[in-house]
Amino acid sequence: MARLAPPITLCGTSLDVPQLVALPQGQAVAFTCTYPGRLNGNEDAVGVFTREPASVVLAVADGVGGMPHGAAAAKDVIEALAAAPGDTTGLGVAECIHQASDSILARGLGAASTVSVLEINNGTLTSHHAGDSAAMVVGQRGRTKLRSNCHSPVGISESSGLLSEQQALLHPRRNLLSNMVGDVNLWVESMPPLALATRDTALVASDGLWDNLYIAEIIDAIRRGTLLQAAGKLAELALRRMSEPRPGVPSKPDDLSFILYRPS
Repeated sequence: MARLAPPITLCGTSLDVPQLVALPQGQAVAFTCTYPGRLNGNEDAVGVFTREPASVVLAVADGVGGMPHGAAAAKDVIEALAAAPGDTTGLGVAECIHQASDSILARGLGAASTVSVLEINNGTLTSHHAGDSAAMVVGQRGRTKLRSNCHSPVGISESSGLLSEQQALLHPRRNLLSNMVGDVNLWVESMPPLALATRDTALVASDGLWDNLYIAEIIDAIRRGTLLQAAGKLAELALRRMSEPRPGVPSKPDDLSFILYRPS
């Protein structure tokens, strides 16, 4: 399979299969598609960018459903990150997200997007996000080393222990957000830097993944095998859940986008 080369921006695009991404260090696989049976375009956007001297930026944005111009808002976020200067680190990512938010607000169209960004610099990973696009890092043995919390009433209740994972996944108001790009009250959560081990796997994804799979299923799929195999498992299981709903099992039709990364 041919490898895509950064900078990569996939906005409103649907891939048939996950794609390898050529990086100067580490390896990545990207995937984005509409949900089964959707007639409108994909409102997710993904981006993979390299910075000098040894930095990689992985980003997933999700245009907020139920609001106009979601795909355009997600594209604005990814393009703002792509246009950032080469020395952008740390708070620079948050500044890019705020700039995208200001641009969306200035148009006055009522659009909004979520976003999750992983910045990897010399083997150290920093996570930034707003909304319910989220990220996690898993060790080869399945230990969760990082997991960002969704900025939503249900997500906050789950992270604080008021709801179980099962209750949260099946909650009728799981789609409601408490934070998004394009809102005047936007805030960007930046988590403490994490040193990556050689066989760690990092994942950044839209809620099309998190709302259809249990965390244990995600961990089991990505902690071993090649990245292409892991990405294939995630995509197959999430899309099957959307198209074959069963009582008591999470199933939320949504656009699906994610990027997997390993430092080796």
